Amino acid sequence: MLMQSQVIICDQQTVYALGSAMLVQEHTAYIDTEIIDDLNKLNAINLNGNPKVLVVDSAMFDFTQQQFVEHILGLKKRIPIMVVLNEQDQVLLYQLIENGFSVIVSRNVSREEWLKGLEMARQEKVYFSTHVANKVNELIDKIDGAEFIDKVNQLSPYDKYILIRICQEAPSKQIAFELGNSKRTIEGHRTRMMQLFEVKNVAGLVKVACLSKLYDNYLSNPGLYEVTLCANTSSL
Repeated sequence: MLMQSQVIICDQQTVYALGSAMLVQEHTAYIDTEIIDDLNKLNAINLNGNPKVLVVDSAMFDFTQQQFVEHILGLKKRIPIMVVLNEQDQVLLYQLIENGFSVIVSRNVSREEWLKGLEMARQEKVYFSTHVANKVNELIDKIDGAEFIDKVNQLSPYDKYILIRICQEAPSKQIAFELGNSKRTIEGHRTRMMQLFEVKNVAGLVKVACLSKLYDNYLSNPGLYEVTLCANTSSL
């Protein structure tokens, strides 16, 4: 069982910090709180002794300054940190995740989610509040999409046609008939694309087609993927 922890709240918004402190005081897992408005003031706080959790206003983060990066990453090794995200700034969110911050809650989070985040930080686990989790998923999709676009652009018209028809749930036998090749040839192309995109199944290929906008492009201009332009051009 974890010992009671002290919570240090580093926030420039005084009213919010006081409200956060009141939440902590209601919880038996925590001893007391200390409020500061500058990370540098942590130097005057003894980080030894009782376990501690640091709650940090995201406005404190400046990843453009190497000195700050070294300071905050050094702190992260010594004390669990929960970040309170002020703005829906995807660049900052990406930087936080890239630098290993695993507990992030939005400023307008519910009381329950705020306390859940604090406890997950205390246990050194991963936790994103609901709104932040949605933003993280959007960010991951954008990153994946950018990577997939490059690879999709490398595909031949033949492979792109197969990928589009897979999105339309067409069986390999039907695609083979349309392209004038064997079912085995279509399956070979499908397997090769799964290897290229590092996906495990057909659902993964559908995700690729959606994230890369290949299927959207087809819907807006189907003439670019006319079957007669692709038929009998298999590279297998």
